[in-house]
Amino acid sequence: MPKLTSPLRNLALLAMLVVVAGGCDKDAAQPWHYWVAPVIMLGALFLVFVVLPLQYYMKVWRLKHRGR
Repeated sequence: MPKLTSPLRNLALLAMLVVVAGGCDKDAAQPWHYWVAPVIMLGALFLVFVVLPLQYYMKVWRLKHRGR
């Protein structure tokens, strides 16, 4: 992956800060708080139980047992 140049990196960091700060408010619970936690958890479970085993098969198991 190519590295970002300094101005692009600064712009990306500024954009990320604006997005994060846009979700901050005086209210403790925002409407998106109620659905974002299950989405993040399902994404993590998908990563652990689908992506990692699939990548292990593609990078290790298949190559190890190719000639048998």
